[in-house]
Amino acid sequence: MKRFHANCWIAAMFFSAVLSAAAQIPKDYELDPETVSPDGRFGVLFPKAGLNADSPPNLLVQLEPYNVLASIEPGVPRGATTDLVARWNGPSMVAIYHFRSWGLTSLRVFELADNRVTRTHDILGAATEILRKDIRERLTKKYPDEEETFVFVSSEGEENPKPEFDFRGRKVVVNLFADNKPNLAPGPHWSALLNATWDLDRGEFTRTRLKKFPITVRSEN
Repeated sequence: MKRFHANCWIAAMFFSAVLSAAAQIPKDYELDPETVSPDGRFGVLFPKAGLNADSPPNLLVQLEPYNVLASIEPGVPRGATTDLVARWNGPSMVAIYHFRSWGLTSLRVFELADNRVTRTHDILGAATEILRKDIRERLTKKYPDEEETFVFVSSEGEENPKPEFDFRGRKVVVNLFADNKPNLAPGPHWSALLNATWDLDRGEFTRTRLKKFPITVRSEN
């Protein structure tokens, strides 16, 4: 019975914070309840759809008292082609990432303390640099007409059945499959799988393992 009353109190506090913040949210924004932290203190605002051709940034905010903590680019409304997702690891750490078409297009972890962002980790940015170095060494050096571009492909594919990232205490484990031509376009085809561990205390990858798949050349059909 005590646990029941405690859960009811937490739920009441959660909705109280959300309702209180709703009155202070800018009129061009809306709060997605699915992004609210477990204790109801923080959440992510989305620009309302149809306001501008280029949406303003999403906002990581403190709900009670209301305060903007960080801007998140690119800004996307709810229900847009690109999804913005917030995954909380306890009440003061959140991974915010964009997901579009094939897979992740950004992954940043925000640490919160004293009602502010104390540290930001651009994990996908660091992973991109590792993979860009490999594509440069193995693909564009041999095929200079190819571009040093690739996309991250979701773990729903057979090549990478593990989740793209997962919290492990003060570490973030990533499993990122990258492909320069996931649409099966003709020409040189490069792909690689990065398994790595990001240390939140050190702010860097402390373990990396890059599986390099052989480069093949697809012909025109």
